Amino acid sequence: STMSTRSQPTLMTDTEKLMILPVNVKMNHHVLWSIRMLSRLIDEYPEQTREFIMTNLATVPLFLKSVLLLSNFDEMQTVLETSLVSHAVLDKRSINVWLIAMLTSNRESRYRAVTFIKLLSRLTLVDLVDSSTSSERFSDAEIERFVRNREETFTCIRNLPGLFPAVLALGKGLETLSTSRVLRYVTASTIRKSTSFFVLLSDFFYAIFLLMGYRLHVEFALSYDSVDGPVSYRDYKFLSIPMNFISGYFLLKEAITVLSLYLTSETLARRYCSSWGNILDVASAVMVLSFGGTLLYSASLLENQGFVASMTMMLLWLRIINQYKIMNSSFALFVYSVKEVIRKVKWFLLFLLAAVFMFSDAVRAVVAARGDCLKDSLIDDPYIQEFCSDGFIATTVRMYSVLVGDVSLEYFQSSGAMVTVFVFFSFFSIIILFNILIAIIISAYESTKERTREIFGRARVEYAAHLIARKQFMSPTETSDFRNDNFVPRSVRKCVRVAYIVISACALFAVEYGFAGAVYYLMLEHNKDMIRSLMIVYVSVGAVFNVYIASVAATSLFLHCEKFSPSAGGKVVNRLMRGLETAVSL
Repeated sequence: STMSTRSQPTLMTDTEKLMILPVNVKMNHHVLWSIRMLSRLIDEYPEQTREFIMTNLATVPLFLKSVLLLSNFDEMQTVLETSLVSHAVLDKRSINVWLIAMLTSNRESRYRAVTFIKLLSRLTLVDLVDSSTSSERFSDAEIERFVRNREETFTCIRNLPGLFPAVLALGKGLETLSTSRVLRYVTASTIRKSTSFFVLLSDFFYAIFLLMGYRLHVEFALSYDSVDGPVSYRDYKFLSIPMNFISGYFLLKEAITVLSLYLTSETLARRYCSSWGNILDVASAVMVLSFGGTLLYSASLLENQGFVASMTMMLLWLRIINQYKIMNSSFALFVYSVKEVIRKVKWFLLFLLAAVFMFSDAVRAVVAARGDCLKDSLIDDPYIQEFCSDGFIATTVRMYSVLVGDVSLEYFQSSGAMVTVFVFFSFFSIIILFNILIAIIISAYESTKERTREIFGRARVEYAAHLIARKQFMSPTETSDFRNDNFVPRSVRKCVRVAYIVISACALFAVEYGFAGAVYYLMLEHNKDMIRSLMIVYVSVGAVFNVYIASVAATSLFLHCEKFSPSAGGKVVNRLMRGLETAVSL
């Protein structure tokens, strides 16, 4: 009967079985007794029984999933604390795609999966051998075995198909999970790959070049009647070309990321597009492409587009800040503290704006009642000009200037009504409201400080997920976690990959072209100190960038030589060290 049953074709594949999440899972007393007995054998005779028991347990792929899906949560916690299940948690053979199925299922299953990941993250050797009576439980061999098993299990989780989309779908729950040792290992191993880290630092340098190039555009227009200056600037274009290619490179990256996320889930794409950091990054690149080149042909455009130019520079500065917060946790704390303060202070700002409007109307009523607007002797008074202005904004801005300290006491002492308005406004706005603002800022900063690790961890997980999304979209030969295979033909993905490589190479060569043009410009005689200072900064950043590119090229050459000829790789290292010593001595 057993043989005939096994010979029949199954209606469900093993992977489909792993993805099914049954409900009302229960464990009878015989199974619980068996788990306790096996745990006791592992504790008392680890050398003789542990490997044998775990090898046989690995043939039951649904064991750990069934434990996590137990309907009785207390019973699940009790089973998870046994030695057998603790060793199974740290066994890579027990990990499979059922974890992804739980992370993408209902709320209860997601909670169980997060509990499992946290348990695996905080599991230590002491937890495994706490109830063991073996004298070798803390030996060097046991420590080495524990470290090896943990790293293999972490690697197994990292390689699970669909891990990053499942983690991104957690939403707010991602913050608490991002600080777990498992997610930190997955994120670090993704970002610290040579290509990923190279892209991270290159993007940071590109953001600086974009800002410096646009800043020099504006300075040329301010310093000369035309942007030709002392040299034919339009003939060189050593700043506009890098700006255009870098902006195109950034926009292409964003488009690929959004498309890859959208093909996986509209929610992920919507969440990515609604992030203020991503919105500001796209806006900065669009503004540079749209308005950056206009300054190259007519400096008079700066007067008409002064608002656009100032907004573009602020967006470019925010891009640099947004880029750097991924690389530094302390800096990320300050950035997210500012965001939290702005989020919590919105109702305060609305109330403050209402107070400014209220008192500006009161002052305008006092001035109008006294007839100051009709007296020719007072028409030159700046306060009278603003309070009697037909524009609504002028009166409001004047009262706001009083709020920040730009006040003339002589004018506000001109009558009893004016003194009353001034006293009430200063006491209510400056003393009461500003102290409330300080309390809100302190509270927001303290709450954000307590979540520093969660906030920074979430930012890095999201960045790593977006890296994987772009990489897999442009890798037709790889199986994608983001469902690109189901919707986008491989030929289209190959074309996108070629376009990305071409634009990336053009951006790199354009940066080198801009660096060479800036060096040549510094060799010319000119009397514009601001332009010269900005050019020196541009050249300095370019020099650091070139040193980094050279070090990456040397490291890649060494790894290539070591792969095919270890002795040749050693020769490359020796030559690099001799060259470094020569450079230092020079």
